[in-house]
Amino acid sequence: MTNPIIEVSHLYFSYNGAPVLSDVSLSIREKEFVAFIGPNGGGKTTLIKLLLGILKPDCGTIKIMGQPPAKVAHRIGYVPQDVSINKSFPISVMDVVLMGRLQFHRWSRLSKKDGIAAKNALESLEMLKFQNRKIDDLSGGQRERVFIARALATDPDILFLDEPTANIDSQGRTDLYLLLKELNKTKTIFVVSHDTMVLSSYVTSVACVNKDVHYHDAAEITEEMMDMGYHCPVEIIAHGIPHRILKTHGDK
Repeated sequence: MTNPIIEVSHLYFSYNGAPVLSDVSLSIREKEFVAFIGPNGGGKTTLIKLLLGILKPDCGTIKIMGQPPAKVAHRIGYVPQDVSINKSFPISVMDVVLMGRLQFHRWSRLSKKDGIAAKNALESLEMLKFQNRKIDDLSGGQRERVFIARALATDPDILFLDEPTANIDSQGRTDLYLLLKELNKTKTIFVVSHDTMVLSSYVTSVACVNKDVHYHDAAEITEEMMDMGYHCPVEIIAHGIPHRILKTHGDK
């Protein structure tokens, strides 16, 4: 059996005294492809930031590869939601990806090795031909690939993505998930998304996050999981474009 790469035990977190996550315990194996589903405000992004070490829990423990998150930050890649780029700043695709290497160079300049790593990351995402293009000249799907390449520039063991398909069309979403599935052959991947129907075809497990966390070691996102994650009845319908309809609380 594969060893756990992430272990969380009895985790609690609050903002200004308001509980956000309560008694969360998780054990994630290497090379899992995990979907974080649940309502907005349910704690999905907060949980990622706790796993990254950006936030500190009120109590409980987090171990990443047997270490506190801060000790292994260089082995974790992160693509946040709504990555902002100043459109008036003429930054190239290669410049964006090279930013992912800066954590290795607090007191030194980027090297030839960094350039090779950045090119390899872009090539793995079929984006090397755009390396000299201005980032703002790309489509939403292409920009997302660049941000993933930036996260991959350090060759991380774990990759976190927060709503990576939020501004991408239907075909772009499918292409991106196929890409992530390929990356999953060598990396553990966590995706926060509301694309529940599409995700079912790619993930290996599901974490329903809504103040607490229910972890399902199964690939298919079922109606029961949706009910658990969103804490209300849900009907999943697919006709052309996958989507979901949440019933009003209290409906029979």
